[in-house]
Amino acid sequence: MKRYLITLFVLLGALTACERYDADDHKFDNVVYLNVSQTSPVQLATFSNNRATYDCTLQAALAYPADGDVQVSLAVDPSLVAAYNARYGTQWPMLDAKYYTLSSETATIAAGRTVSDPVTLQLRELMGEGEEQTGALPLDETYLVPIRISGASIDVLGGSDVAYYVVKRSSAITVAAQLGAGNWINFPTLDKYGANSQAWNGLTAMTYEALIYIDEFATTDAEDMPVSISSVMGVEQYLLLRIGDTNFERQQLQFDGSGSGSQFGKFPGKDATKNLEAGRWYHVACTYDQTTRTVRVYVDGKIQSEETGVGISSPSKKNQINLAMRALYDLWNSASETEKPQYETEDTGYNKLGDAYQFFIGKSYDEKRPLNGKIAEARVWSVARTPEQIWENMYNVENPADDPTLLGYWKFNEGAGNTVKDYSMYGNDGVAETDIVWPSGIEIPKINETEE
Repeated sequence: MKRYLITLFVLLGALTACERYDADDHKFDNVVYLNVSQTSPVQLATFSNNRATYDCTLQAALAYPADGDVQVSLAVDPSLVAAYNARYGTQWPMLDAKYYTLSSETATIAAGRTVSDPVTLQLRELMGEGEEQTGALPLDETYLVPIRISGASIDVLGGSDVAYYVVKRSSAITVAAQLGAGNWINFPTLDKYGANSQAWNGLTAMTYEALIYIDEFATTDAEDMPVSISSVMGVEQYLLLRIGDTNFERQQLQFDGSGSGSQFGKFPGKDATKNLEAGRWYHVACTYDQTTRTVRVYVDGKIQSEETGVGISSPSKKNQINLAMRALYDLWNSASETEKPQYETEDTGYNKLGDAYQFFIGKSYDEKRPLNGKIAEARVWSVARTPEQIWENMYNVENPADDPTLLGYWKFNEGAGNTVKDYSMYGNDGVAETDIVWPSGIEIPKINETEE
């Protein structure tokens, strides 16, 4: 059966690439299956504790278009719970019926089409009633809702006729954005001089932090060209948090402070014992303070690397940190010739900046250094956060709009769309270069609540 499924889905891909498909070309009987179960019957439905409802959609699908309408019956089948638990070694109970509803128990695949209209499994009443949330779905408990094709007017494809929805109302972060080749986050308001960007310049200290999940530490791109960097956030050749570098560990965090406002260079040195792993969530952060001349890199809320007595030796107005440097270019470019000198710093030549010195999330230099993973809770501060602050606030910042030192705060909790809200008081919303993918089944464990 497994070999048959693989062959079938390869053929499906070939069929969808053709403009027509004649009946005489059929090499196998037509079958119906659930589209969400094409590669796996397990569907993760993990959502935050402030969601009152959560929708999961599925469709009945055909191997190839049929001449007439295909009728499909769908059913929630509690009898499959025991089979799931036996197969996967779990002991999860069936979700109580009061917490879900199926929008329809039938689906029709119209003649000439390969999929039905969507059917929705809506998870409901998740937060219960009132401030006490009476009757709410318990937090951090896992339940099952199996949905199967209970009947159809043509043959059913065994193995892809059941979708097991694994339901969990989680106290953890459950939304993140998928970034990768061709997609990163831009900040248009940081390129213009004004209220949005002013606080980002003239700094004497800073902090970057984010939750990241690297899918793969790619070593070549789609054109088989070498890749040595995954970009997290920052400004290329100035202040940038990234993973890897030429002649550096591909999986090691690097804080590049090569700009005039830092001058500590690339930190730390090459050290394979500090490599990150693909396929897990990390909280990463970096800080620099001109006054104490201290640079730090944090992993999972704890100092991984630290050095003092580095960088700027004589802080001055001309070597302050400017993270919205293109806004300074905008100011400089609009000034008169007599006014221009007062806006200059050691980062001279604003008229030559072009597209360089731009703050991004998930990009640096060019498109060949993507994050290639997921991101949430990204922040920029105008202070060097203390170890205690980093550890205690890895997963949330309370009252972000009240703190003027919080320059940018993107939770990546939208779950849809291509705009990422800035929760700080400065309102520098991020805009994705291309469509953001919002993966399902995200759950980021809060290790600062389980470790001392």
